[in-house]
Amino acid sequence: MCPAPSPESVKKIKSVSIQVMIAFMIAGGIFALTYPALKQSREIARSRANHRGNLRMLGMAMSIYSNRPNQYFPMGGNTNPQNKPLHGWMTSLLPYIGESAMAREIDDSYPWNAPENKDVFSIVIPSFLNSHFVDGPKQDAEGYGLTHFSANAKLFPIDQNISTKSIQAADGLSNTIMTGEINSHFPAWGSATNVRDPAKGLNGGPDCFGSPDRKGAFMLFADGHVRFIDQNI
Repeated sequence: MCPAPSPESVKKIKSVSIQVMIAFMIAGGIFALTYPALKQSREIARSRANHRGNLRMLGMAMSIYSNRPNQYFPMGGNTNPQNKPLHGWMTSLLPYIGESAMAREIDDSYPWNAPENKDVFSIVIPSFLNSHFVDGPKQDAEGYGLTHFSANAKLFPIDQNISTKSIQAADGLSNTIMTGEINSHFPAWGSATNVRDPAKGLNGGPDCFGSPDRKGAFMLFADGHVRFIDQNI
């Protein structure tokens, strides 16, 4: 038979067990406190990666569009002879983001918001959305699909195409903002006036570029790279 443990040994075992339990409780408490923050940071990182990916996809679509023989970016929007808006730059990119069938359903002779085009422009296109706005609006009051991105008004004027050569000769493709994220007054993706002026700053008002956290904005440059710009720069 094994000898019975002494009272002192029993006390030591109980003391060690209590210390281990306390250590586990402390570790559990710390995990419970930090897990929500860790989860949120991971979700934010994943969200940023997703909408950076959407901006990069827009950049790839722009690159394919501009690599055609004319080497021009699409117009910011075009108008009819009566100077009424017809279609915007995002519509021009549909064939280059895998939406050729949708593009064929659009009647170019009518404005994007005409009844004849309502079905197409009511479609929500995930590539035109910012994943930061998980619960944000995806359609406007009239049922048109929205976008969370806008284009540089100086690079995408109305009824005029800007060439990649002229951009390269001016400030260079890598230094020229092409599109970026916005945080309010979301336009329909089919809008012929979905442009904003970067010179107005970031997060400064409803007609500015800006991010949901209002600390800056992710911007797509004309050479296809995406970069976060701090609003205090």
